Amino acid sequence: MMEKVHKNNKNPFKNFLYSQKYFLKLIYKEHPKSLIFFFLFSLLSALISPSLITLNKYTIDSITEIKSNPDILKNVILLLIITFLLQYLSAVLDNLDIYIFTRITQTVNYVLKKITIEKLIKIPLEKFENNRFFDTINLANTAISGNGVKVISSVIGIITNLVSLIGIFGILLSIHWSMPIALFLSTLPGIILIFIAKSKNYKMNVNTSPIERELGFTDSLFINKSSIKEIKIYNLGTYLINRWSGLYKRIQKQNLDLAGWEARTKSLAAVFLQITSLGVSLLLINQISHNVLSIGDYVALLGAVTTVQILFSSIGGNLGSIFETAIFNNALMELLEYEVKNETGYEKVRVEEVEGLRLENVSFSYPGTDTMVLDNICMEINKGENISIVGYNGSGKTTLIKCLIGLYEVNQGDVYINEINLKEINKESFYQRVSAIFQDFFKYKYSVRENVAFGDLEKLQNDKEIYRLLENVGLSEKIKNFESKLETYLTREIPDGSDLSGGEWQRIAIARGFLKDCDLIILDEPTAAVDPIMELEIFELFNSLSKNKTTLTISHRLGPTKFSDRIIVMDKGRIVEEGSFHSLMEQKGLYYQMYQSQSNWYKEENKLFEV
Repeated sequence: MMEKVHKNNKNPFKNFLYSQKYFLKLIYKEHPKSLIFFFLFSLLSALISPSLITLNKYTIDSITEIKSNPDILKNVILLLIITFLLQYLSAVLDNLDIYIFTRITQTVNYVLKKITIEKLIKIPLEKFENNRFFDTINLANTAISGNGVKVISSVIGIITNLVSLIGIFGILLSIHWSMPIALFLSTLPGIILIFIAKSKNYKMNVNTSPIERELGFTDSLFINKSSIKEIKIYNLGTYLINRWSGLYKRIQKQNLDLAGWEARTKSLAAVFLQITSLGVSLLLINQISHNVLSIGDYVALLGAVTTVQILFSSIGGNLGSIFETAIFNNALMELLEYEVKNETGYEKVRVEEVEGLRLENVSFSYPGTDTMVLDNICMEINKGENISIVGYNGSGKTTLIKCLIGLYEVNQGDVYINEINLKEINKESFYQRVSAIFQDFFKYKYSVRENVAFGDLEKLQNDKEIYRLLENVGLSEKIKNFESKLETYLTREIPDGSDLSGGEWQRIAIARGFLKDCDLIILDEPTAAVDPIMELEIFELFNSLSKNKTTLTISHRLGPTKFSDRIIVMDKGRIVEEGSFHSLMEQKGLYYQMYQSQSNWYKEENKLFEV
């Protein structure tokens, strides 16, 4: 399987154009009429600015003549009414644009986030072992908040600002040819500043992304019930607060450094702006002194100067927004365009039943490391076999299982399902025939019904089947005593919710795993949080439910492994022993040593109880 990212990733400009084409298609698909109206309203609003400047000129000139010609009063009132109506229309158009922009943004943000989540589900699990991948996710989320809608809005903003500028420049050119050029040059430092600031902001985001994640994790410790218990018992409060403060201040320092740099450079840019404004004002006064301009001309044109500076600043801001989106879009497009190539060139094979599995010279290492977690593994699992996988912590047991069922893509070698290469298998159909209970199972903060039925969503409303599994794992009576029964949320964070003990949560996970009618069942340390009596009950239940099924069990307790058809012993990423319980005990190798070690521990424990 190969990872594919979006096109033209070597050319930033082509990359940007490609991403904007993608976003524009998406926006038009979701809201075609809204996009058209957004553009038309913005354009109409742009035409109002030059009109208001001209109206102000005539209004002020008319007001200065009222004393000498009272009949002009009617014209002044009419001009004021027209001015009021245009200003009101401008405000209405701006509000409509804001509403339309919000409407489009909300929809497109939802679509982009949904696509991103769908891609994250499809991305191989080992990607999540790489810290750089989490940087990509963080940057992609930042890009979504400034997605293609914002860029389209910025482009339309630039167009409408240019329309306004053309009208105003016509007025300024009638006074002096140098005025538009001077105004543009006065705003140029500010525009350049925006680009530099956006670039610095992006670099800061990249640099602080790992720190932000650690800060988020540390912050969550103070609202997590499990961590709060340890914080109190081990008196970790001061240490963790200091750690949180240190992380916060590191990010704060970088933010303040950037803000300080922007403040200094903006102050410098403001000097150029004010000098230009002063020069323009002096030019206008000179024109008035020579009777070239009227008072109305002066007031209107001074307003035009301010408007032009605002428009140039807006154009600079929009260009900066486009630039910022462009540099963040690489991460977003990497996720949006991710796909798994079908190298075979034809539709992948669906799995109707798992007949057998085979690993052929499989090796695996986590991204960014050279350490082989699995080293040249060869093994075969036949239908109906009950297999236990044992070994010390870090020997590669869980990684082996994840490679076997395709959660991790192997670096070398091949995995076969029913003698078909896993690369050619339709994984969704394969996973329909597989059930797994991992040691690090997830505790969903949803209802009891969902926590169990996530094992097979087709049985979500099958109360009888859900209660049967809850009965098998010893939780039926407890759940029935809840006021909302199966609808009870398993978290105190939701009103009327309830929480479970660690062992009870593990029973929920086991019920979830057993709900699915499947061919292959995987138990990864299934009894880690339950007592020995419950452990025996679980293995008895497991054996009764797994008849005629293929089972793979990882367990740190070796007692139950004696009932397995075959035991696979792992050490340092290799299979070092393999056979039945009796054959391995006769070999007196690693399995024998591990078994004897645990046996001695149990004997010591029994002596304590006898005393």
